[in-house]
Amino acid sequence: MVQATVIQTKGSTPRKAGSEMLIKSDGKLFGTIGGGCGEGGVIQKAKLCLVDGKIREELADLTEDISMDSEAVCGGTFRVYLEPWQPRPEHVAMVERLKELAGGSDEVLVHRIVNADGNPQHLGARVLQRADGTPIWPDVSPIAPLPAPPERKPHQLKQVGSYEIYTERWIPVPVLVIVGAGHIAEPLEEIGRLTGFETVVIDDRHLFANRERFPKADQVICGPILDVVRQIPLTPHTYVVLVTRGHVLDMDALRVVVERKQPLAYLGMIGSARRIKAVFQLMEEQGYPRKLFENVRAPIGLNVGAETPAEIAVCIAAEMISVLRGNGNDTRPLYEVSGVHPSLRASASA
Repeated sequence: MVQATVIQTKGSTPRKAGSEMLIKSDGKLFGTIGGGCGEGGVIQKAKLCLVDGKIREELADLTEDISMDSEAVCGGTFRVYLEPWQPRPEHVAMVERLKELAGGSDEVLVHRIVNADGNPQHLGARVLQRADGTPIWPDVSPIAPLPAPPERKPHQLKQVGSYEIYTERWIPVPVLVIVGAGHIAEPLEEIGRLTGFETVVIDDRHLFANRERFPKADQVICGPILDVVRQIPLTPHTYVVLVTRGHVLDMDALRVVVERKQPLAYLGMIGSARRIKAVFQLMEEQGYPRKLFENVRAPIGLNVGAETPAEIAVCIAAEMISVLRGNGNDTRPLYEVSGVHPSLRASASA
């Protein structure tokens, strides 16, 4: 098996640094680094890695003229690091350690040597640290000086002396806690799971909180909603969505969550602007300081004109993904963000 990792991009590319794909010896692929001809070239080079076990790189060029018959026209290039994995004891030990860390609750820095001038035997070597720099693996001193961790982005490529080191910041799997298992919860759980969230659904009605309705959810909890919300683990990687059967129960659940004062990645509550205003005013009257709920996303979701339960689930998931990816509040259509169209303003004004 070969692990293909995009370690650097320039210009417009279908996927960014950190995108990965696995290529098996039987031709099966897991994941994607963008598709098209660029990915095809990577697959061809991966086959060579499978033959001789050597690490390689591929520079995929997507800057062909748009008139050419190619799926690869994006306007940029991306550099792909191809690393074959073989069942050697050191590989197995590393995989087991990485698997253990990936399922943990701490952020982890994974440093990988992708270029070692004069020391090809060090290619692919990894050093693992906690986010604060505490060493995890290996126990011996690192082969090369390690760069400072990336400040904002989860990936970086740095030259350190004669070594080029690619660093990934691994965060725990985000957990989506859906409080209320009604009509919105079904599509939201499915979308959340498909986009990489661990999903937990909570309700006090067996008719709604059951495995028939949520067969693939990580957890389906049927019990007194407020009691469950008081006990469920909350971390900086937890996304809580309050969509119960009534605004009073939503407010009570919100009260429980904010009373716990646990840092969350996301806390959203469904409801109209008028209803949300009334809820917050009532909570203030009950003695809750405004700062406790100033980061609550309510009304929940992005403004896409959603009406049906499935559409509302999409608008909630879109907001969560925006938070997860650190997109801020810029959720304009991509054609507006790009500064191009409609329709090629420069040529129109000429």
